[in-house]
Amino acid sequence: MLTGLWSVAILAMTAVPGGSTSAADGDPTPVVTDLGGDPGTPIDPAAPIDPDSAQDPAVTTTPTPVPPTPVCTPATALVDPDATPEAVCLAARLDEWQASGRYGIGQQINASSSSYLEPVTTLAPDRPAVVGFDLSELDLGETYGFDLPPLESLLRLSAEGVVLTASWHTANPKSGLDSGDRRWQSIHELLDPTSTRAARSFWADYDAKLDLFRRLQSGEDGAFAPAAVIFRPLHEANGTWFWWAQGTDPADYRALYAALQQRAWDAGVHNIVWAWSPNAVTNDYISDPAQLRPERVDIGGIDSYESMHNRGEQDQQLNITGLAEIAGTVPRVAVTEAGPHGSVNGAWDPTVIARTAVQQNLRPVYVMLWFDDGDGADGYTGKKQIGSLRGGRSWLSQCPQGVCSL
Repeated sequence: MLTGLWSVAILAMTAVPGGSTSAADGDPTPVVTDLGGDPGTPIDPAAPIDPDSAQDPAVTTTPTPVPPTPVCTPATALVDPDATPEAVCLAARLDEWQASGRYGIGQQINASSSSYLEPVTTLAPDRPAVVGFDLSELDLGETYGFDLPPLESLLRLSAEGVVLTASWHTANPKSGLDSGDRRWQSIHELLDPTSTRAARSFWADYDAKLDLFRRLQSGEDGAFAPAAVIFRPLHEANGTWFWWAQGTDPADYRALYAALQQRAWDAGVHNIVWAWSPNAVTNDYISDPAQLRPERVDIGGIDSYESMHNRGEQDQQLNITGLAEIAGTVPRVAVTEAGPHGSVNGAWDPTVIARTAVQQNLRPVYVMLWFDDGDGADGYTGKKQIGSLRGGRSWLSQCPQGVCSL
């Protein structure tokens, strides 16, 4: 079950305080929190062994043995003709879930936080089938001197069979401010990587993130089993809260997505399963995402949050308007983010996600819950992770290795 993962958790709890570059997405703009940190507290070798303590000196960090190269055949080939065996097998596993009427439960983590694994490890002895992270947070977390670096934790999770998925809340390349700064949206400039300072900044940032993918692809140069990742860049582009979203030309958006793919391939990064996820059309100001769909994607998803601010009961269905249309154009679908906004007490039942999909004759390969990101008083942060939501633990416990029947 969780022996290896639990060891990872005990080590990770010694990490230094970090911060988040991304609140849960959807309306409104994500909030940037403190990104500071300190060197952390060293392990005391004289401390008593406590299974719940970060000071357990018996825990080691022996690298995971590297298994033989897998051979898999997905129902639909990946858009990258040179995809690694791990990426191909990840797609094949998703296809098997879809064909058998199953889906994976996903949990997002904040890789720049001192307790980055807490949303996962507090679910023990159960575990999610999918773990999500943000590339910007991972990049920060790798600089904080955590006793167990988050990228190593991700490699360990992958080796234990967990599917990894990444978002990217990249800063506005013109201002350098967070992804919610919409004062500059000239993404056409980015199509020529050297044309402007903003373009050079954007592509330098992306190259740094490709280095993270490369480390996952190599298993830290063979120390661990190689890992593949579902990557969904430029997400929620039909909303009004990111610099790459509404206000940009759909043709430029599609071209930028294709340029991200080509640059990854040219850099030798082939462990990515490419995903695209607009926001559900939950309000009049959220546009139809059809014109934004990239030419080549492996997974199409939807992000949807239900407002629970000053409300007692959730709706009987989750609004996933737009997912059915996406499902007709891609080989695999997912609910790439879902949950409540403004939930103070976690009184939101996550089983509504899959139930709604079934009622609409959809078969998502996974559904993803965010991490708790505040007290909910602002109407947008609040209780979001599986263990904090009503019935979340029970839901997960009924799904072997986090994989449920629809």
